[in-house]
Amino acid sequence: MLKKPIITFDFTSGYLFATLALASTLLPAPPLFSEQRVLAETPLEVSLKLQRPTSSDPTLFSVINRDEEWAPAETAIIVCDVWDYHHSPNAVARLQQLLPRLDAVLKFARSKGVTIIHAPSDCMDAYQDHPARHRAIAAPDARDQPIDIGSWCSAIPAEEKATYPIDQSDGGEDDDRVLHAKWAQELTTMGRNPNMPWQRQNAGITIDSKIDYLSDRGDEVWNILTQQKIKNVVLTGVHTNMCVLGRPFGLRQMARNGKNVVLMRDMTDTMYNPARWPYVSHFEGTRRVISHIERFVCPTISSDQWLGGTPFLFEGDSTRPQTSTSDTTKAQRLDHWQLVKLQDASGSARPNTPTTLGKSTFFRCVVRIPERWFGASQERSESNIGIRIHHQKDARVWINGAEQKNFTNQPDSRLHIVPRSAVTVDDANLLVIQTLGSKILDAPQIENELENFSLAGTWQMNSGAEAELIQMPLPAKFGGSSDIVFNAPDPLWTPRVLTRPHDFTNGIEGPACDKTGNVFAVNFTKQGTIGKVTPEGIASLFVALPEGSIGNGIRFAPDGTFFVADYKKHNILRVDPSTKKLTVHAHHPEMNQPNDLALSPDGKTLYASDPNWKTGTGNLWRIDSEGTVTRIAEGLGTTNGIEVSPDGKTLYVNESKQRNVWAFDLGSSGTLSNKQLIRHFDDHGLDGMRCDVQGNLYVTRHGKGTVIKMTPSGEILREVPVLGNRPSNLCFGGPDRRTVYVTEVDSQRLIKFRVDQPGRE
Repeated sequence: MLKKPIITFDFTSGYLFATLALASTLLPAPPLFSEQRVLAETPLEVSLKLQRPTSSDPTLFSVINRDEEWAPAETAIIVCDVWDYHHSPNAVARLQQLLPRLDAVLKFARSKGVTIIHAPSDCMDAYQDHPARHRAIAAPDARDQPIDIGSWCSAIPAEEKATYPIDQSDGGEDDDRVLHAKWAQELTTMGRNPNMPWQRQNAGITIDSKIDYLSDRGDEVWNILTQQKIKNVVLTGVHTNMCVLGRPFGLRQMARNGKNVVLMRDMTDTMYNPARWPYVSHFEGTRRVISHIERFVCPTISSDQWLGGTPFLFEGDSTRPQTSTSDTTKAQRLDHWQLVKLQDASGSARPNTPTTLGKSTFFRCVVRIPERWFGASQERSESNIGIRIHHQKDARVWINGAEQKNFTNQPDSRLHIVPRSAVTVDDANLLVIQTLGSKILDAPQIENELENFSLAGTWQMNSGAEAELIQMPLPAKFGGSSDIVFNAPDPLWTPRVLTRPHDFTNGIEGPACDKTGNVFAVNFTKQGTIGKVTPEGIASLFVALPEGSIGNGIRFAPDGTFFVADYKKHNILRVDPSTKKLTVHAHHPEMNQPNDLALSPDGKTLYASDPNWKTGTGNLWRIDSEGTVTRIAEGLGTTNGIEVSPDGKTLYVNESKQRNVWAFDLGSSGTLSNKQLIRHFDDHGLDGMRCDVQGNLYVTRHGKGTVIKMTPSGEILREVPVLGNRPSNLCFGGPDRRTVYVTEVDSQRLIKFRVDQPGRE
């Protein structure tokens, strides 16, 4: 039975929301009997486990548990790479233990109406005639299909500054060598490739031919999720640190493209060899990878939440955390590799740089090389990119184990010419550079027709034998750790998730960036707070507002302080980021509720929108540098988004209910005149608004789920979907101010996308 709808009114946006506790939409499966229908409409109860940085020390994390109820019809389980055979006999043995419990999870979920997607990679030939395979292929192409959903994902931004918890570059096999060789011989005798022996999914997992799906392609899986209107995705299977994280249908792709994704942490395993850093047991290595996922990728759940009892444990595992069995004082050590920060040639300070280098030193990283770097389509087969090595004329370069010998010496640098045939495009590539002498390597640059891409950041460094260091036993996408991955910038106008779902409340609003690129937004985890989000997407509590205050719009002043519209107490608050001290900058009792803020180009004058949602009217206010408040317009509609043009001569404001965008001439003294309607919309609401340096307006379309870019005269130039129906506000940020950050109410998170021109602010 469906629960009654809960009707709520959002005072920051003025919209009524009706929320059903669970959905009644059923999967397009055979009709269910009444008892089955009730089960399918009963919500799934999950307790999500995640980790957030503490407000006092962002390097320390605290465990957060959050209970949710999911509609089964909006939920899917993906079974990743549960193959019939594997090249590691220990991995096979552990999987045999896992199979009965995993199959029980799937049967339970299937009975509730959850969509089951079986994804044994590289095995689709075995299922050419299977109904579940035909069903997957028949799913129509999704209109919202992400541009790279068919590709492996080696890292998401949240992982960039985190130290990956294990070394998996040897492939992660923890087998006894004699037993491994014997197993390889058995596989060969069976006519299987001992390196890739899998041919189908393990028979211990039931595939329901009537309703399940079979696919190992990211685009097909996305089509299935879209067809079934799936919001919640559970990943199970093997192996957590490789396939479960990185596959096109894996955790990273689901997280960055907007699904409410979780890992079922006890229905998985890793490829980790205890003989490698951090020299802990195999099971402790798995726990450390899961902890990394909870911090930087997505929450986790456990099978006992649905099946009862206790979480699954492998034989020989102990839940007691284990410390390293070797010296761990060298925190940056990865077996014989060491983490090092490389900076651009103009850089100065070098954190984590060793004091001594060997006569011959190897540096390595993983680079995702997009096909667009190779120019126009008709020229790509013969086109090249360049890797420029600064101040190292004797440097040698290997890509995926093959040396690149075509180079030119230039003043202070060596440019290595890399043909397209030498790399795997749209995928991870292992880049190794050998230098001679004791000078630390400056960050190389990749040069191509579109852009110069710096490889400044975290690399691994080692001095040793060339044959052992120029390649990995497995391809870079399997063996490379996420902290040494370099991803090229996304194409323009590509929406990506920045923060995890529900980090904020449904009052998420007011994004604004400081000079170092951190994004501040109101109502982090609860109303009346301000959250701080790093450029990589790590969110934490920054400050709590005074009792009874709730913030909305935020704007930064040139001196680094920022203002917050406190709509509950009719205040404009001022916050000193260095001390977190809050003061009342301005107050006026006649304000309905100060909503969004705009700042004059000289940074001295604030402008505030002031809607009255009940009457559908609104005002505009000017707040001078000393805090004097002056009403400069009244009798408008529900004023919401507000912005000043780059030249300071025009004030823009939109009306949410009336769906109008107005422009006023803005006098030198802050007075308004010559009100002009520049655009009326026939549907959906309007909310936050910002200008780029050319004066184009970016406006959130609340209810439509997009951000529009339009000219000062009202011509729409572009419309960008933002992975949710209710974007509330936006701002510009990033090192070049060409990243737009959007607060999205449906999933209570921040979305980002790159644009062609910097923001005005």
